[in-house]
Amino acid sequence: MKQTVYMGVDDTDVLGGPAGTGRVARGIAEHLENLGMGRTIGVIRFQLLLDPRIHYTSHNSAKCVEFEAKSPIQDLHYAGIRYLKENFQEGSDPGLCTCAAGQVPQEIVEHGKMAQEEFINKGQATKLASETGILLSEIGGSGEGIIGALAAVGLRASGNEGRYVQLRGIKDIKGLVTVKKLLQTTDIAAVMDEKGKPVDSEETIDSQDWVKPNVIGGRPILRIRLKDSENGHRIWETVEQKHKKQTA
Repeated sequence: MKQTVYMGVDDTDVLGGPAGTGRVARGIAEHLENLGMGRTIGVIRFQLLLDPRIHYTSHNSAKCVEFEAKSPIQDLHYAGIRYLKENFQEGSDPGLCTCAAGQVPQEIVEHGKMAQEEFINKGQATKLASETGILLSEIGGSGEGIIGALAAVGLRASGNEGRYVQLRGIKDIKGLVTVKKLLQTTDIAAVMDEKGKPVDSEETIDSQDWVKPNVIGGRPILRIRLKDSENGHRIWETVEQKHKKQTA
């Protein structure tokens, strides 16, 4: 029986290293697919608190792999651990959290929200995972990545946090594209303006080769805003914009 599983990953890289946590999370997803354990739905990025007490690499963002699983959760978790042990960078402090999408306790959701606003120590994360029965593992180093890994699962379960860095079709979107084509060729569920209203299917979006839908109401939603209007022809742009120092 298939079920949706969330796998939170954090702190797998070091400054100047060859791969960030986003790439490692995508690697876990691909590895699980290659093992025949299911299908990747997407990978989501969450911004956590920036604080000098936190030993983050550059942006302190955690990732969540959203996976349609055919295998038991424990098997997925242990396969993820094996992949991380082989692919994390020395000097980092990775952690992994795995939980069924429909079984994330409210305490974990609150932990995720707190990790965006307050300093949390590793002991708090360990205690919370133990009390709620969540699979949470330190992979190497100090293991402090378990804080963000647990937070990523909680934030995904909240249904209104984060943005997709991997979702079917989004990396293939280039240049100008209509809303209709975007919805036909990707797993984006809807395109909405800044007020949350659906945009007509014939409207044109300047993708700028960077389409990252947000999680809104539990679904991947692309938010756009009017960029230009001339002679009755309107061009929209995505609200989420790529910046020079921004990473997946």
